[in-house]
Amino acid sequence: MIGQLISDVEALAASLRRGHAVNVNDQSSKDRAIDLTSRYFNEVRPLIVKSNGETDGQHAHDELWQQLLRLAHGSNSRRSYLKILSLLRAQLREFSISTIARPMASVKSGQPPTQEENLILDTLESLVPSAALSYRQGLYDLIDPERMSYRGTAAEFRESLRETLDHLAPDPDVEGQDWYKPEDDQTKPTMKQKVRYVLKLRERKKAQTISVEKTLGLVDELTGQVMRAVYDRASLASHVNQSRDEVKKVKRYVDTIFFDLLEIRL
Repeated sequence: MIGQLISDVEALAASLRRGHAVNVNDQSSKDRAIDLTSRYFNEVRPLIVKSNGETDGQHAHDELWQQLLRLAHGSNSRRSYLKILSLLRAQLREFSISTIARPMASVKSGQPPTQEENLILDTLESLVPSAALSYRQGLYDLIDPERMSYRGTAAEFRESLRETLDHLAPDPDVEGQDWYKPEDDQTKPTMKQKVRYVLKLRERKKAQTISVEKTLGLVDELTGQVMRAVYDRASLASHVNQSRDEVKKVKRYVDTIFFDLLEIRL
């Protein structure tokens, strides 16, 4: 969940950097800033406080979000937005690391990352650090004995894959291919098309490309099922266990794709 927020903060900053006006006056950008602030206080902050407690650093971070919200309710300079977004991104990354590290050290029943998981983490850390954070958060969620919902966990694994594909296959590079054609209702390359771009670039056989694309389809399908799952009190335990098993499948499929995309060798 923190990894997704970091990614969205980065996306808003990138969008603002492309603008030319001195002030940010478009309602779309303001709405995105308001939505990010709401998600932080309603979803992300409780997780950080649960792990780290109420600290001076936490309160200073809260103030940055409040400053962003004030900016979004007026006509303010693009530079002021970018300054705050840069600080938020850096601090969120630190919170993400500490939030993951502390619980993982205290969970007695949890298993340390496997050799394969460590290889993926090491590769992502050097390539796309924010993707590594999302992947590590997913690992922690799966060993957290108090976890009651795995919707965020499924999203973390998928997000780590999406960010990696965005790094390996930038939109302009994919759009420049002679085979590229926007899919229905899409204005930019899909994850499937990005996979195809990467594997074609590496001259992989067509059968292997199709296999990875199908695996990606399974990731999307299972992630969607977990995100849409409805929990009720009568069958909460069974729903939670079922979702956990489905997220484990998502992780296995994501791991398989990472080994292909990142050319990881045991």
